[in-house]
Parts: sequence; C-alpha cells; structure tokens
Amino acid sequence: MKHLLITKLFLFILIHATTQEKPNILWLVCEDQSLFFPQYGDSLAKTPNINQLSNEGIVYDNFYAVSPVCAPSRSSIITGMYPTTIGTQHMRAYKKIENNKNNISYPSYSASPNKKVQFFTEILRLNGYYCTNNSKEDYNMLMSPLAWDESSRTAHWKNRKKNQPFFAVFNFSSTHESKIWGNERQHSKEEISKVKLPPFYPNNDAIKNDFVTNYKNIERLDSLIGKIIIQLKQDNLYNNTIIFFYSDHGGPFPRYKRSIYDTGIKCPLIIKWNKKPNKKRNNQMISFIDLAPTVLDLSDCNTPDNIEGISFYNQNKRKYIYAATDRFDEYTDKRRCIRSDSFKLILNCDTSSPIMKPVKYRKKMATMKLLDSLHLENKLNMSMNDWYNSFKNKYELYDIINDPNELYNLFGNKKYDTVFNELKQELFSWKESSDFGDMNELEMIDKMLNHGMKHVLNEPELETIQNGFKIKSNNLNSSVGWRKMGAEKWEIYNGNIIEPGNNFETIIFKPGYEILHKSYFKNK
Repeated sequence: MKHLLITKLFLFILIHATTQEKPNILWLVCEDQSLFFPQYGDSLAKTPNINQLSNEGIVYDNFYAVSPVCAPSRSSIITGMYPTTIGTQHMRAYKKIENNKNNISYPSYSASPNKKVQFFTEILRLNGYYCTNNSKEDYNMLMSPLAWDESSRTAHWKNRKKNQPFFAVFNFSSTHESKIWGNERQHSKEEISKVKLPPFYPNNDAIKNDFVTNYKNIERLDSLIGKIIIQLKQDNLYNNTIIFFYSDHGGPFPRYKRSIYDTGIKCPLIIKWNKKPNKKRNNQMISFIDLAPTVLDLSDCNTPDNIEGISFYNQNKRKYIYAATDRFDEYTDKRRCIRSDSFKLILNCDTSSPIMKPVKYRKKMATMKLLDSLHLENKLNMSMNDWYNSFKNKYELYDIINDPNELYNLFGNKKYDTVFNELKQELFSWKESSDFGDMNELEMIDKMLNHGMKHVLNEPELETIQNGFKIKSNNLNSSVGWRKMGAEKWEIYNGNIIEPGNNFETIIFKPGYEILHKSYFKNK
C-alpha cells in the first residue's frame, strides 16, 4: 500500500512537472488595415481562417492605434507607452530624412527617453517565456538585443524547450499600402460594382479597383494565417494558445493611413482565448499601449509602473483614447486627438497647411493620383476639399455615433460647448504629461541627444562567487544580458549567480544609448 502511494505521488509530480501551465500567446499582425473584414460588416473579402478565430473568440469593436503610421505605433506596442512620452512619434526617425517641405534636414536618431523604457518581452523572457518575432521590428528606435529569443524570418515557437510557454509574433506585409500598387491590375466589372466607398470619396471605379486589390490582399493574408493555425493544431498547441489578430494601424488609402481620423487609427482586433468566452463582442475602449500590460497580465507577470497602458483582460477601465500625428517621411502634420465612446476632438497644431501632405510614397497609388487630378479640376466633395484646404480650423469636434466618417465639424456649435470643454481639458492634460509632445522635432533631438553628444553606458562590475559571478550595473533603467562565448542568443540577467564556464560576454542596453558589449576570458 505504501509503495502504491509513493508511486502515485511520483506520477503526480512527474505529470505536473512536465505539463505546461501558462498559456501560449500568439500575435498575428497585419499591416495597414481598417475594418475591412466580415466581422465589422464588410464581407467582400473571404476570410475563413479569421472567421474561425472570431467564431471561437471575441471581436473587439473599439481598438485604436496611437498613431496612423507603423513605426510610432509599433514603438507603443513594444513598450506600452505613448510615442510622445518616449520620443518615437516621428515616422522613420531611425532613418535619415534628407529634408522636409521647409528644407530642414533631420539626422538619423534613436529615441532617448527621459524615463525608464523597457521592451515588455524582456519581462516575459525573465518569467520563462520563449519569445519570437517573425520578422518585422521597426520600433522607431534602437532594437533591444534582449527583447527576443529569436527575431528573423524563420523565428518560430518550435525552437523552444519542451513545455516552455511561448510568446510569438508573426507580421504579415501582404496588406501593406505598397501592395496596392505592387499588385495593381484591372479587376472585373462585377467585383468593382460590389465595392461601397466611404462617403468622402467620389464614386469612381478607379478607386473601387484599388479597394478590390485590398480585399484580394486580405484574402492572401487569411491564407497565411490559416497555415499558422494548422501548424498550431499539428503541434497540439491550439487549445492552450491565446491568439490575437490585429492591424498595426488603419487602412492603406488616402485619408486612412497618416490620418488621425478613425479611418487611420481604428483597427480590427479579434482574440481567440484559451477558454470559451461568455460573449462574442466587446465594446470597451482599448489603446495600443494596453497590449503590453494585457499580455503581462495573461502570463502572470508583474507590470512595471512606467508602463502607461492598462490591461484590458476582464477589465473595462479606459474612458478616453489619445493619438498623435507628427512627421511621416518628409512632411510634418502635427495633430492631437482625444476620443470618448461618443465624441472626438482633434487639435490641429498647424492651421496654415493642408491635412493632405504630398508624401512621395503615397503618390504611387492610383487612388491618390486620381484625387490629385480631381482636386485640380475642382471636382471633389466638401470633405475631400477640406482635406486639401491650405487653412484649417484649430479644432475639429465630431459626433462619432451619428457621424462615424467625421464629415461634420461641430466646433463652434454652442450645443456642444460642454462636450468640447471637457474633451479639451482632458486632451491638454494628456498633452502636458507627454515628455516630448509639444516640442518640434529638432528641439526634441537636441534635448534627447544633449547637443549632439553620444550617450555612453558605464561598464559593469563582476563579482566572483565560488564558480560563478554576479553582474553589477550602475546604469539606471538599463537591461543586462549575458551568454557563454559563442552562444547564439543572450540570456537576460536576473541577479542570480551565473556559472558560465571560462569565457563569457555581457551586454547592457538602454534606449538612446550605445549598446555596451564586453567579453571576459578566464583562465582554466
């Protein structure tokens, strides 16, 4: 009897020691898409695999990017912080911009925030998660070498240890803006006739043709997602994997991408949970900065105090959404907005230039070429003419419920004075809390980079203990890693005694600073 009990106890311990308890988390991230999906009332793209996720999960109706372009948005996703807080709000900062409309040259720079900034995947790794990114980074700042176990076109959960939980990101470029003109062809009259354009566009077949191309790109995306789902099921991981599907910002078209209107910041979000949900839709307001703390919440990790987002898992705490536009490529359009569940207020910081900026990249699209032509012929409707207008109101106020396309500016209507004053107060409060939100870019660069001086990290100290060592770093708000000499990936240092053998390396990362890499050689 005694031996039987011991055997049962052993089996119990063995089973629980080899069974993964924490959920896997998978992000399927597409590019440049608004609500062009059946889950949001647009059925022109056939998406059986995305439909499967929504049938088994929850569709979120109020999910918003903090910026209508990718690099600033992705910086908020990886940090859980607003771009205007950490200085990543200008598109392609980490790439030299020769000049803008004012012939001002911008250097290539990585944001150097005033406060602690950490890639949230470092926390996941410290808590036992295998983190992979396939394959786009594009965080508008220097990449942390400690953020991922793998970050490449081949990164995959399959390389983790047995029963190790994973956080995996797959980025899909098939729906990117460039794929509109990159996959350009004339579609059939039947396909074009089914397209319903937003009311700010002229009813034109050339624009509809671009929309059909976008739907085809979405179907290509769905096929790729299907392959990931099949792989999960083959690996017997599907049931214990929480799957997020979302876009990095709004749609690829003019007045969508690079626009602070909902067309530019409102995104699809579908989550297939690892348990059956009680409801199929959720209308709570969610910001991109909420993704990081939500994943940390799901993985039972503590969320650092510096993260500005809030977990939306089983919570509904957000009253307002905030977003910003600044420089995208060679042009600057500084705008700020606040959105409640019913109204939206936009602050135009520059009232003397059009919202439309002649970005070279966008001019490759047939829709943009047509709009430019119709504008010159004075054949656009009032809404699109306002988009081209050289002068604009300082404020735009929209009733989102009754005017979802943001066509009718209510600013100045006394009926809405109370709403305006409330949103204005909240917007300016948020604006003032942003470290770099009110600076022009060159002022910000000068402040962050300390008049062009390089930020240098201090070398770590090593404390030898028995057969191992401890790493001591006096660099505030930095991340420390180590690895045996010749190893492929860095381990995040957690303060424990490390037994590396004879030769090893350390690395220290802090946003805006040069990465400090040191090698150590020990005698046998």
